[in-house]
Amino acid sequence: MINLKSALKFDTFKRAEIQSKLRTTGVYLLVPIVNFSVSIFTSPLFAKYLTAEEFGYFGYYTSLVGFINIFFSLSFTTYYMSVYYAEQDRKKVLVTLTSALVLWNIVFLPLVYGGVVLFLKLSNSQVPLYPFALLTFVAGSIGVYKNFLQINYRLGGKPLSYFFIVSGYRILSTFLGLYLIIEMDMNLAGRMLGLLIIEVAFCLLSLIHIYKGLSFHIDKKILRSALKVILPLLPASLLYIPIIGFDNIVLERLGAPKEMGLYNIGKGISTYVYTALFPFFQTFEPNIYKYASQKNVTQLKNTSLLLVGIVILSIITFWIISPMAINFLTDGRYPGAVFYANILVITSGLMIIFSIFDAIINALQATKLHLFINGTTAAFCIVAYFIGSIYFKQVGVALASVVSYLFLIILQGIFIVKKFRNFKPVLLNQ
Repeated sequence: MINLKSALKFDTFKRAEIQSKLRTTGVYLLVPIVNFSVSIFTSPLFAKYLTAEEFGYFGYYTSLVGFINIFFSLSFTTYYMSVYYAEQDRKKVLVTLTSALVLWNIVFLPLVYGGVVLFLKLSNSQVPLYPFALLTFVAGSIGVYKNFLQINYRLGGKPLSYFFIVSGYRILSTFLGLYLIIEMDMNLAGRMLGLLIIEVAFCLLSLIHIYKGLSFHIDKKILRSALKVILPLLPASLLYIPIIGFDNIVLERLGAPKEMGLYNIGKGISTYVYTALFPFFQTFEPNIYKYASQKNVTQLKNTSLLLVGIVILSIITFWIISPMAINFLTDGRYPGAVFYANILVITSGLMIIFSIFDAIINALQATKLHLFINGTTAAFCIVAYFIGSIYFKQVGVALASVVSYLFLIILQGIFIVKKFRNFKPVLLNQ
């Protein structure tokens, strides 16, 4: 007769594996918790010492560098993740990708900076050029190397190292920026200079780690393989950028820096919902890949609906507390940001749903579909932003952000429904 106590008892290996996963998940959850805590503590200080116009300029340059970051990194980090477990000599791959990016950005950075300067002057932009553009683009060009370090720590099973580099960067750059703003009276330039100084420090740390035991070298075979893989991803990634960053480009053309600042304050605070929800998505992401690849429709639907329910509940909670939260986070200076935050929090929630559907599509290996969906949505969102800005000004831009993500999710949903329509629900105890 089977001993009930023995039957219910996990074997040592199983128990150790579960404990390890729980510890790892707990450490990863610390990242958004720490980052969120830093934001809550420092947001009132930034609001006290920066004007609404400066928040607008900061949001504009953040969006602008978002368009260009894909060219600073060339999606090499995506390629590195895809071969991390398959490639035996991953250190050689890492050195090749890093060396190629160093040479590329030495050439590309002056070109992109000159192009932006020319664009802003020819378009008679009201956004100040110097020193904000220079600080932003230099920081963007050197910020790509720490991403390789993050990948090594995360995929290599070193959650504590991952936590220290991600949250350490956030803490140091935030508090250095505050020091330069408050003590050195540098205003927005201090905020951007603080980011740049910490980017330089983390760039050096990353390069020392990457080249440890090896020298600057480019393996042509590895580089050709990487370019072959990432070239189709570049247009798809580039087409996704208007969806996430075109709003500030349109807002700048409306010629109302203060209102653009209120929009970006609301946008930044509403993004806290995305920051808080993303770890939940990451927790369930392996299950989504598993159920999608196994065509386990029942479990996939249950997991997705659970996450969607959490998203809806979070949005409603945000609407209830947003006036009090924004009053605290902005030191009572920008109550006008509440209206924008309540609209844009819907976008934050939709971004989580997009991530769920995107994981399903990736699990089905429908890579070409990304190009079609992102291209169609990019065209739609540009039209939506311009129409919204013409007829409803800044409010129309906020609503266009929501509508664009809805359109994106609908396209994803249509494909997923068609893909699973012919599969009967799989009832497995997994």
